This record gives sequence, C-alpha cells and structure tokens, in this order.
Amino acid sequence: MSFYKVLVIGDVGVGKTSMVNRIVYNTFSEKYKATIGCEFGLKIIEINGESIRIQLWDLAGQDRLGGISRLYCRDANGAIVVNDVTREGNLKQACAWKNSVDENVCMADGTPIPMVLCANKSDMLPPESSITDETIQRFALENKFVAGFLTSSKTGLNTNEALLQLVEKIMSKHKKTTDTTEESVRKQAARKLEPKTQSNAGKKGCC
Repeated sequence: MSFYKVLVIGDVGVGKTSMVNRIVYNTFSEKYKATIGCEFGLKIIEINGESIRIQLWDLAGQDRLGGISRLYCRDANGAIVVNDVTREGNLKQACAWKNSVDENVCMADGTPIPMVLCANKSDMLPPESSITDETIQRFALENKFVAGFLTSSKTGLNTNEALLQLVEKIMSKHKKTTDTTEESVRKQAARKLEPKTQSNAGKKGCC
C-alpha cells in the first residue's frame, strides 16, 4: 500500500481542522478549538484499484512554517492550502503559505511538491458573490497550484475531490521521478559495460 504525507496549511480560523475532520470522519462541528502544533488524520482512498494511505498533517496557523512547523514539513509529498473565501485578501495569504512551503520542502528531483488550493467556507458566500469555481480554478493555476476548489467543510463540498486530485498528481510526479531515476541508473550501468575503445585497447605500457 502506497503512503503519502499531505500537509494541511493556512491562516488561523480558515477551517483546516474542520476540513480534515470532514475528509477523514465525514463530520463537522461548529465548536472551534485552535490547533496547537500539529494534529493528524488518516484517510485510505482507492485509485485505479490501488489502496492509498494518506496521512493528513493539520498544522497550526499562528506561525507560518516557523520553527517546529518546518520540521513537520519534512518528507511531505503534497499540501492542501486552505483559505477563508469570505475574508477579503485571504487568497493572497494562501499564496504566501504556498511560497513558504516551496522554500522548505521539495520533491526528490528538486521541483515543488504538488499543492491544491481550497477556498473554504463557500457555504457562507452571499448569493450575489462573484466568486465561482471558475475564478478559484483560474487563480490557482495562475499561481502554480495543481488545482483550485470552492470548498465547504460544513457541507462537504469538494473536500474529497480536492484530496483526490492532489493525490493523483502526487502519484504522477512520483512515477515520473522514479522512471527518470531508473533510466539514469540503466544508462550508468550501460556505460560501465561498454567495451573499451580501440584507442584505449591498443595502448600498452612502455618498454
């Protein structure tokens, strides 16, 4: 069974813990308690007949990847960046979180880990709001997220879909990295097995 570590990050009060609880337990509570340090959730999903074990790391939002939070980021395979879509300017904060992760963790090949943007609390948007799935997706792609979703931890809107798309991207990048590594190993082995050139073979020691 494949195993991936996924960070759940964002400012205080954007609904990170509620999102983890919705994804893992399919529950929601109006009671709010700020996360201190880090909390964990485990989700097993199936993709193309393969069971995938996802460990969700719910990081506290008080200090953007400072100190202990940087340690929690080690060996992360992907991240869900959560913002409160009802807060003005909070999308820019989501980008700041993404940039912080990019500075602290990367894939084995040096590229950034995949991240999805979850514009959370969409159930609280007024009917006349101009914010749509399309605007969030466009913003996410322009800022180099894998994808963007309007989500609601309260109703469950797009929470599982966001995780699924993230994990599919993680799997794709891991396969590409593995294939590249294996190809490099094969080439190195082939070079070692190549016969000596004629010029090298004809050289002899002096008399």
